[in-house]
Amino acid sequence: MSIALWSRGLGVLMSLQAIVAQGEIVIDRTRVIYPGAARAVVINLHNEADSPRLVQAWIDDGDAAAAPENSDVPFTITPPIVRMNASTGRALRIMHYQTPKPMADRESVYWLNVLAIRPSVEASAETNVLQFAFRTRIKLFLRPAELPGQVQDAAHALQWSVSGGGEAGLEVLNPTPYHVTLSGVVLTLRAVEHRSEDPPMVAPYGTARIAMPGLPHEGLTGTPVEFTTLDDEGATQHHQALLRPVACSSLKPCADAPGA
Repeated sequence: MSIALWSRGLGVLMSLQAIVAQGEIVIDRTRVIYPGAARAVVINLHNEADSPRLVQAWIDDGDAAAAPENSDVPFTITPPIVRMNASTGRALRIMHYQTPKPMADRESVYWLNVLAIRPSVEASAETNVLQFAFRTRIKLFLRPAELPGQVQDAAHALQWSVSGGGEAGLEVLNPTPYHVTLSGVVLTLRAVEHRSEDPPMVAPYGTARIAMPGLPHEGLTGTPVEFTTLDDEGATQHHQALLRPVACSSLKPCADAPGA
């Protein structure tokens, strides 16, 4: 079996009859944490379908459209392609190699792809077949050893302020070496809720903007903002912080602001 499974699986034949593999290969987690000192990390798959599936796994650096053979990442997966019979499990081994050397002062994020394809059936003159594949894509965090602080404290360290100009909304600064995955943000002002149901992930030592149309630019210092994050297990955690002055929307410390 070759890497050509990727292109074949996304649309094999134009047809009248569909064979769809949807959500049938279950991964045992919602994200992968790869400790920098680990020799390998093992993930487990299970085929929930009532028939065999061909499964292809690869890692990319954020380009969801990149084919596996064009993915340039410091990881290998064994086996990269496997046949899984119905109601069976299979372990995949992810190994990281140190070339090029990853950043040692912060996490790096990659994406694990698992593509499930129902094995081809022969098309007859009377029956054309359209074959689809279903891909699951989850985050993989490469976490160097001896990073300062604790990952579970990263969300509490986020610094929130109103965007200094342009589109109305919030700016959030992450002063830690860990990624923080936001899953929801709510700011209540004069009994009106301003929400973001799809906020971005905040990179280590980075900032992110969260659009909230109608939110004023001034007079909000000290206003509480409620937000949720996803932890290493994929569980939702609830937090609250106070908005800082607009001038704090940078790596400059804001120690005298409310809630500091």
